[in-house]
Amino acid sequence: MAALLHCLGATLAMLVLPPAGAQSQSAPTPIPPHIAQMVLSTPKPVSEGQMTEFKQDFVDVDFNYDNVMDAQEVRAHFTGKGGISNLELYQFFLDSDKDMSGTISLQEYVDYAAMLN
Repeated sequence: MAALLHCLGATLAMLVLPPAGAQSQSAPTPIPPHIAQMVLSTPKPVSEGQMTEFKQDFVDVDFNYDNVMDAQEVRAHFTGKGGISNLELYQFFLDSDKDMSGTISLQEYVDYAAMLN
């Protein structure tokens, strides 16, 4: 969730990111084919590698595989990683949930992440 961490600040990033050279404790969830094959536009150009990273971030947070991120999933993602404050969570949704549905679609997340890079 590099893009999200960038927005939430360096302090949270230090709590969430493993030390340099450390191995991740859990393997990322494989990107499902229907997401991997999606062609998404962005407000700012991104590389294929960045787009893959954004998709991986999204899949890692979408615990129930309903193709949207909700606040409960974002909070759960950060459990055990230093947490996320209510203000940080609110700001993330304010910045990324453009249709104000209460959930973040892959397109909304990619748009948000692209603007941070």
